[in-house]
Amino acid sequence: MTDEQKTSPDSAEIRLSPDEALVLFELLSRWSEENAVPTPDASCFESTAECAVLLAVLADLQKQLVAPFREDYAEAVKAARRRLAPSWDYPDLRG
Repeated sequence: MTDEQKTSPDSAEIRLSPDEALVLFELLSRWSEENAVPTPDASCFESTAECAVLLAVLADLQKQLVAPFREDYAEAVKAARRRLAPSWDYPDLRG
């Protein structure tokens, strides 16, 4: 993102709790890696710009988080998911 885009009146800053940041980082990392894990396919996106935005969010999280480098990272993600799970009772985004 350019400096001009960051200072635009339409720019937005999103704040995440540590648990939210960790869970989002894990999700985006899983989706962007070459592996057998299911990911949204092309039909989920109306434009490649949407993928670019998601990867930019992932890059920002990579710059800020230290948890992914800890030995107990997998357990930290599980614990964050457990703490956040009660805030959503539905199987998908549509509820």
